Amino acid sequence: METKEQLVTSIKGWINVDNEIARLQRELKTRREQKKQLSEDLVKTMKTNNIDCFDINGGALRYKRSVTKKPLNGKTIMSLLDTYFKESNVKHEEVTKYLLDNREEKVTETLLRKLDKDKK
Repeated sequence: METKEQLVTSIKGWINVDNEIARLQRELKTRREQKKQLSEDLVKTMKTNNIDCFDINGGALRYKRSVTKKPLNGKTIMSLLDTYFKESNVKHEEVTKYLLDNREEKVTETLLRKLDKDKK
């Protein structure tokens, strides 16, 4: 069993650490927002000027564009089937192919930092 003084000291220490964690999380949030804004600006500039890569100290800053299809959900399937069957009546394989080929595409643009490997 700890003494009362040790307990009070432990509680104060815990509170100090908890407060420091909260402060650091606020700073981290601010820095993430700054990074997001800078990334958006850089992506826009790199996209407009057709720049794929910036060489920087210790690596490279790359612009990468990827296109992915959105997942199928009930609303999407019903809408696509309704559109498809207004035009014609066909087999199940064709309907499935139509659904998979006509999903909405999502474009994701990211900025990646590639670090050089340390040479030993």
